[in-house]
Amino acid sequence: MRIRRISETCYLVDELDVADLPALANHLQSHLFDGVEEVVASYAVLGVYGSPSGGWEDWILRAAALKFDQSVSRLVEIPVTYSGEEMDWVAHSLGLSPREVVEAHTSAEYRCFAIGFQPGFGYLGPLPEALRGLPRRPSPRTRVPAGSVALCMDQTAVYPGESPGGWHLIGRTEMKMVDLEHEFFALQVGDRVRFVEVRRP
Repeated sequence: MRIRRISETCYLVDELDVADLPALANHLQSHLFDGVEEVVASYAVLGVYGSPSGGWEDWILRAAALKFDQSVSRLVEIPVTYSGEEMDWVAHSLGLSPREVVEAHTSAEYRCFAIGFQPGFGYLGPLPEALRGLPRRPSPRTRVPAGSVALCMDQTAVYPGESPGGWHLIGRTEMKMVDLEHEFFALQVGDRVRFVEVRRP
């Protein structure tokens, strides 16, 4: 385990021998050590926020030795209308039909590995093998509408709010992903996520 202090109240912890970093972060968040205010996971790093007292390193190591059951994590279902601006291009690039893209995208259960880029933007993966490998757009769009469902490389995501973006748009959801005023976030690190097709009449 390696610990790096990057500010008075933030530590980055990596090189942990643990298979499920989001589950570890959720466990630590539920069993906070004295002085720790929040624990957040990304793909390979834990962020520990606060001013912990001595011994907090052992608190992390003890938790890292536990085995976590992913099936007990929360399942979030996101309804999607698959009519994204780049659906035809995505299908052609992957050697699939648009219907095969939809079937592959809805067939998998994804994990929320990190939240970033903008509030509530969950990095979900891994994509099914048939959908993997598309790089980011060479020139990001200046405007991606809120609720856009997109994919890139080995990940998929929902844009919670309107923003620029370089991922490939394959659909849209009406589900509210974030409400900052009421501190609502539809996704949390460690969640299991499934996309459910909404067919247009």
